Amino acid sequence: MGQYFKPVNITKQEYICPWCIGGGAKLWEWAVNPGGAIFVLLLRRSSQTGGGDYGGPATQVVELTEQQDLAEIIAKGILREGQRLPLPPESVVGRWAGDEVYLVGDYDDSHHYQRADAFTNISKPLVEAWNAFVELPDHQLRYDGCGCDGRSLEP
Repeated sequence: MGQYFKPVNITKQEYICPWCIGGGAKLWEWAVNPGGAIFVLLLRRSSQTGGGDYGGPATQVVELTEQQDLAEIIAKGILREGQRLPLPPESVVGRWAGDEVYLVGDYDDSHHYQRADAFTNISKPLVEAWNAFVELPDHQLRYDGCGCDGRSLEP
């Protein structure tokens, strides 16, 4: 059998179900599968964005004509760096930054794993935000609502 783990936010009383996001729950499975990278979005903390960041400028293809100045085009792209990133309160991006958060096992004496069953499952909006951010097919998550929860946070 072994020990199962799930991310639990004590502060917000939320959790992520490893099976709902198409992964496994063993610590090793969290470590080697794309689902283990979800903390990148959940714990992100910045009020601004830039290239490669959530909400940052998309990759652009620039075709120059004879009349265009390359330096001017590059300068326009640089001006977009550091733009404010207003996120709606229901966004999962940075949602857990600064909170009491654990990847807790079901054998742990704290019983946070078991108590999380009464918390809100944010797996579905997390998968949606993740897949919008990480567009690589091999790194996409798959939402498989496993019926583990009675409460969920829908976008």
